[in-house]
Amino acid sequence: MKPLAARGRKAVIRVSCLVSSENHWWRSRSLQKKCLTALSRLPAAGRHFTSPRGETCRLAGFLLPLLFCTVAAASVTVVVEDPGGDRIAGARVSLQTSVGREIETRRTSDAGEASFEGNQAGRIVEVAADGFEPQLVLVSDDETLVVRLTIATVATTIEVEAEAEPTVAVQETGASELAAIPSTDLIENLRATPGVNVLRRGATNIEPVVQGLRETQLAMVVDGTRTFAAGPARMDSELSHVEPGHISSVEVVTGPYALTKAAGALGAILVRSPQVPRFDRWQFGGGTASGYRSNGSGRYGRARLFAGDNRFGFSLRAAGNQGNDYRAGDRGSVKDITVPGDFSNHQFGGKLRFNPAGNQEIALGGFYDEQTGVDYPGRLLTAEHFILRSFSGNYYAANPADGITAIKGNIYLNKKSHRMSNREKPTARPMTGRMPPFALDVALPTEADTLGGSGSVEFALSETWRLQTGFDFYHLNQDAQRYVARQRDGRLLFSDAVWPDATINDQGVYVQTVGAFERGEVAAGARADFVQADAGRPSDFFLANAGQGIGRNETNFNASLAGRYRLTDGVSLSAGVGNVRRTANALERFSDRFPSTRFQVAAEFMGLPAIQPESSTQGNLNVDLTVRDFRFSAGGFLRRINDYITVRPDPDLPKRLPLSPPVVFRYINGDHATFRGYQLGAEYRGSRWFQFRSRAAKVIADDRELNEPVLGIAPFEIYSSVRILEPSGRFWSEYSVRNVWDQQRVSTRRLETPSPGFTTHDLRFGAEVHQKITLHFGVENLGDKHYFEHLNSPNPFTRQRIPEPGRAVYLSLTTNWQ
Repeated sequence: MKPLAARGRKAVIRVSCLVSSENHWWRSRSLQKKCLTALSRLPAAGRHFTSPRGETCRLAGFLLPLLFCTVAAASVTVVVEDPGGDRIAGARVSLQTSVGREIETRRTSDAGEASFEGNQAGRIVEVAADGFEPQLVLVSDDETLVVRLTIATVATTIEVEAEAEPTVAVQETGASELAAIPSTDLIENLRATPGVNVLRRGATNIEPVVQGLRETQLAMVVDGTRTFAAGPARMDSELSHVEPGHISSVEVVTGPYALTKAAGALGAILVRSPQVPRFDRWQFGGGTASGYRSNGSGRYGRARLFAGDNRFGFSLRAAGNQGNDYRAGDRGSVKDITVPGDFSNHQFGGKLRFNPAGNQEIALGGFYDEQTGVDYPGRLLTAEHFILRSFSGNYYAANPADGITAIKGNIYLNKKSHRMSNREKPTARPMTGRMPPFALDVALPTEADTLGGSGSVEFALSETWRLQTGFDFYHLNQDAQRYVARQRDGRLLFSDAVWPDATINDQGVYVQTVGAFERGEVAAGARADFVQADAGRPSDFFLANAGQGIGRNETNFNASLAGRYRLTDGVSLSAGVGNVRRTANALERFSDRFPSTRFQVAAEFMGLPAIQPESSTQGNLNVDLTVRDFRFSAGGFLRRINDYITVRPDPDLPKRLPLSPPVVFRYINGDHATFRGYQLGAEYRGSRWFQFRSRAAKVIADDRELNEPVLGIAPFEIYSSVRILEPSGRFWSEYSVRNVWDQQRVSTRRLETPSPGFTTHDLRFGAEVHQKITLHFGVENLGDKHYFEHLNSPNPFTRQRIPEPGRAVYLSLTTNWQ
């Protein structure tokens, strides 16, 4: 800082933006928006604000006219100190635009310094270090910026530790971005995330597909816990019971780089919910949200309440969603095509936080979710109900001993029950000429229970290197019995086990080391999983046709290496390579002539208990270029899956149901499948009133066993958006366009059909009508386009893919208070 006497006549206003040091349940992007909204109304020079990861930002400033020199510095040096004034080496220093977009990141040297070339006045520096609260500082024209950190709470320490990992093949979506598109389905909010496509079977419970990976190829983890589909038809995915309004962040990992998060993760979707806030004194807070969508009469309501002090806290939340049949887009001469889309959902949850010591935290959680009357035009049956009961306990300790930065542990139980029927399906009505011609009554109750846990210890080997070692496990039990009766008199025609009391157990151990340097980061990890699979009550037909033995044991080894390196100012290179083995799921092992969820026709499929795990080897390479407020990115990947689990027809197997296609398929290990793809992106976020972004993605995949494309690969698409903001950031409007090409590369031997391309247009508006009230309004599918995604399930009776909704207007209102 220059002495006062050296400063010119221009006035400076210094403002302190203070955030409760324990209120860290919102991530920094939301905090930055609120702080910058207030600060943007003041002159740029000299603003300074300090922030852990908090949600509520209040100005506690004072006005002080000063004089300063107007000559801009050619570079800025950030000096990071601890509360005693000693300098901190290895701190993460992130340079960002005025609206919070990261430009480049560096680590402080042994002298506790990190430098950025060029005039950086008006930009933001975010500083984070293990054991300290992160801080945000607005850069003035000074050559040196001293940032003094404060001691962090336990949860913040662990959060900073996790963020130090390289971000190769990772896309993160924060709470503010999720809130900008009001929805009742979390996967709907991820449509604009690079590499993510969606698969629709009905109005809700949409399935994610990430660069060609789907179902159990993706590890879907919520707050460190795993759950699996409630039914064999995957009417719900692992994320179908997550309320998007109660999420703090979502990370999409598009490669084998989540070894510490879950077993068998060829890719991963990691969901985090808000922690229970922690305050110096007893405080209350909360929020509400409600919304309405015109097409399908979708409506929802949400509420959250939290309270606590430094030793104890709790949070309660509730939500309800409901929808009806929706209207597809205009198809010319055919008007008002209605798609069955009824659903009803309500859920309740709560968390308790105990802090026996300043650096320790114990959290207990419970959750109940119930969905009823869910229409599935893309399935043979209707979902009468889903019920999820979830219980979890977590322990955190920050810096419990010299050289140990964190200890973490959790245990959880997720119990799912589900029941399907053929209500309102063609099979529930008599039909002359069909076999059988009379009406059927089909019932399929299921259970899917997961007991799991994990534990880890993180060590500081030096100022540069850290080591994490840990374990996790889960015990999955899935049971489902199908009953088919004559509707008229209730006479049972037959009953069979779809999931024959199937169990899969996995115990995993891992180690990962992370090095953080001034010009980049590197992480290397290894993992071993020990798997046991069995079925308690397979049918005689299955035993006679499944080969020798039902129970199987596996040992799967996994490894990855990833890193990021700053080549020069504004240019960084990230790369990674890894291998992950995924164990087969219950249907792939034990299906007894039941439809496959990875097939576009409701044929019957036979499992193979001796099926081998898939082994995926993938490499990624990404380049990021930042030129002032423009950012350009380009990346590609190459993946080979050996022992690729696929299907082939087995003419020796008789079909089970008379309405099924004549050929029964069997799950097998194919030779291998290859996937390759790329992503391109461009962004401009330098202006207070204008933002632009565009991205393109393409994946090509081939199944070498059948010498044809892999089934279910989305076509090339480009997504672009322009956002106009009022200078203070309180009001904004956005126009987005999505161009999707046609898909002609299809798996014809597995009855996949081509799909046409389409273009859709959306308008969105947002307004902070009050300091604690936010309004969102929008029009989706502005042109009322009739279209469907290539991945959407076909109606099993008409063989036509389920269309997307036509034009829809939505309105939502969100309040937050503390």
